[in-house]
Amino acid sequence: APVWVSKPLDSSLEEGKPGYLHCYAQASPQPEVSWYRSGMEITPEDSRFKLFPNGTLRINNVEVYDAHMYGCETRTIGGRLSGQARVTVLEKLKFTPTPQPSQCLELDKEITIQCSAKGRESPSIRWTKADGGELPPHVDQRNGQLRFTKVTRSDAGNYTCIASNSLQGEIRALVTLTVAVYIRFKVEPDNTTVYQGHTAVLHCQASGDPEPHIHWMVKDKALHITKNGRIQKMPNGSLIIRDVTTDDTGRYTCVVGNSCSIKDRVAQLYVVDKPFPYHDGEDDDKAPYKMIQTIGLSVGAAVAYIIVVLGLMFYCKKRRNSKRLQKGQDGEEPEMECLNGGAVQQNGHTTAEILEEVALTTMGTVATTEKRHSHASDKLHFPRANLQTITTLGKGEFGEVLLSKAKGIEENEAESVVLVKSLQSRDEQLQSDFRREAEMFAKLSHPNVVRLLGLCREADPHYMILEYYDLGDLKQFLKISKSKDDKVKSQPISTKTKVSICAQVARGMEHLSNHRFVHKDLAARNCLISSQRRIKVSSLSLSKDVYNSEYYHYRQAWIPLRWLPAESVFEDDYSTKSDVWAFGVLMWEVFSLGEMPHSKLSDDEVLEGLKMGKLKLPAPDGCPSKIYKLMVRCWAPGLKERPSFTDIVHALGDQPPDSKV
Repeated sequence: APVWVSKPLDSSLEEGKPGYLHCYAQASPQPEVSWYRSGMEITPEDSRFKLFPNGTLRINNVEVYDAHMYGCETRTIGGRLSGQARVTVLEKLKFTPTPQPSQCLELDKEITIQCSAKGRESPSIRWTKADGGELPPHVDQRNGQLRFTKVTRSDAGNYTCIASNSLQGEIRALVTLTVAVYIRFKVEPDNTTVYQGHTAVLHCQASGDPEPHIHWMVKDKALHITKNGRIQKMPNGSLIIRDVTTDDTGRYTCVVGNSCSIKDRVAQLYVVDKPFPYHDGEDDDKAPYKMIQTIGLSVGAAVAYIIVVLGLMFYCKKRRNSKRLQKGQDGEEPEMECLNGGAVQQNGHTTAEILEEVALTTMGTVATTEKRHSHASDKLHFPRANLQTITTLGKGEFGEVLLSKAKGIEENEAESVVLVKSLQSRDEQLQSDFRREAEMFAKLSHPNVVRLLGLCREADPHYMILEYYDLGDLKQFLKISKSKDDKVKSQPISTKTKVSICAQVARGMEHLSNHRFVHKDLAARNCLISSQRRIKVSSLSLSKDVYNSEYYHYRQAWIPLRWLPAESVFEDDYSTKSDVWAFGVLMWEVFSLGEMPHSKLSDDEVLEGLKMGKLKLPAPDGCPSKIYKLMVRCWAPGLKERPSFTDIVHALGDQPPDSKV
């Protein structure tokens, strides 16, 4: 039987340094050793750990979230030994998040630059000018905030944020501040209708300092412009498309940016066939009039339609109010005729949705009118000073994802635990994606979708504040429930609860798809779960560290390869139906208790399997055949063959969460 030589001991490990745990037993033959982290086995494929033949476990670079219970099991023919050790992480003195080294100040505006830090002892924070000069009178600092009451040109320069405590000394971050005039549109592109074969002109002019650069996108992809081609960009930024065809019809985005700001505006181009030419010379003279007449009739019809819809909404509201009065008189429940504040359902779409289509508004696009955009921002603005970082959950494409306390962000709650996504990238596409994600969560309201609680955009880095659930992400919950460690293992998850989890995600995704949003990264790691087994669709996307093994670098982007259909990987085509594919994989995760999809295949083999159309996950143990058949339908090669989220909701049924799990 094995005899302990060095058993696991509770350890305090320093953040940012390697940490070692020992598990060495003497026996003949040499025993095999397995390590577990909160009940989940640590495999050699996990690049964050190193397993040595003598049973020692090395955590290559200790992070705050490595504070867990670790267990080891040593086995030989004569028997086995097991031991446990609790790891406490000694936090290093660090910035949370690290201030961006280059930041911008808008001329003549009041601007605040934030610097936050954490350590074993709460640090004091102060700002200085890097050259040792005094801060000017219109600049003050408090609680790590450097506030410029009115930015002047002389405020540009290098500043240093210094965080210090008595235990760990001090750390410094150098920040270069640039003073700029942010982008202003002088001419915005308008919706335009032209005849096939004619020339279309979309105007777009803007000012700013530094001088802004203008580029165009069509259908959310960069527009290919050649020197002497059919499509030309004028020096002032306007776009000219000669000899237009119906293929040129679509949504054109003028993106204007300089080193400090980026803005965009959208216009719709319609290319229509010419009217059938008459041989009567008199009619040729009337052609322009006929075009105006056609456009006038179209616009008139659209206006008439909107008036009819508004009339219906007014009628519904009036009828509902009268029914409420009737209810008060005779005690009966009124019949629900007007949903969502008067939006009448028509063929599965609300009048609000139909009106949006008439107005050519694309919900998934960040380009809205300036007034609407600023109104939404004002409503969601949350004071950065009321956020207190608890810990860093990990890093994603945008930057660090933090768990924080927010004072007064929820009604009737003095303090709430929230998820904070920070934007620490200057990449234009990532900045646009960040705004698009914030807009998506701002417009959604559903019990199975996280709510956007607030935004901090008055200074860098920008913050998106989202709801958080006490048990964290669904992936960790599933893996812990599979644990062999009795101290961390939860009770087994019943099939009924697994179905309920899937049904809740499906209802959340149905809400997203009804609002014409595409998630693009649906997986168990991006859903939150509460102790009452309530589920919310979220978007943590910790692609840089915690879940980096679940992402694959392909064509200059990190993609969740094992959750995507072929059209998304090879054609960059994302839609509700690609979300349906990902949902099928999420169901598989739930019923396999957090297993990695295609765990026996390398990323290259998964890529090849997608190309060949031969990729299919096996049925998880104990998975009902009806559920697995639904998964397989989600993975149909053809988009039209995959079910809608409404179909999936009906298939899974409307089961309440099983709170007994």
